[in-house]
Amino acid sequence: MKKHFYAFTTSVVALAALLVSNANAKPLSQEQAHAAIAPLYKNFSVPQGNVADNVHTGTTSDWLSCAGEKECRGQDESIKVFSGFAKMIPDMKWAMKDLVVSGDKVVVRGELTGTPAGEFFGVPYSGKRFTIMTMDMHTIKNGKLQKTYHLEDWAGALRQLSAK
Repeated sequence: MKKHFYAFTTSVVALAALLVSNANAKPLSQEQAHAAIAPLYKNFSVPQGNVADNVHTGTTSDWLSCAGEKECRGQDESIKVFSGFAKMIPDMKWAMKDLVVSGDKVVVRGELTGTPAGEFFGVPYSGKRFTIMTMDMHTIKNGKLQKTYHLEDWAGALRQLSAK
């Protein structure tokens, strides 16, 4: 548990450092930030619509979605992953809780809820629902996402699903 807390805290500090280092970029308005991120976040609530269209509309052709410095995937692999979410979590819902804009960077804190339809990352089906926090930092270029760093509290989801 302490490992997860330290990893999460380190990630939040890194996000803050990146925002501060971005002071010279052309600033986005809140409205521009919302418009830029909206297509991607359609993929995290059911019904998703057309996942490929959402990704292609909202991201640059060289967009990378990264869970770490060396754990990145592009549009095609992300489309495959996002397309599986509705099957795994048919009542999945994502809601934005905070949005911070600094230059061309946008940080989004969200909440993801859902009830897995079956076994979930090794946790047997129980019918239980989970609620987790998500943190994303996006770099925006020409109104589209160019790079995304994301962090989800999947360990928290597994704890909630396996609690007695």
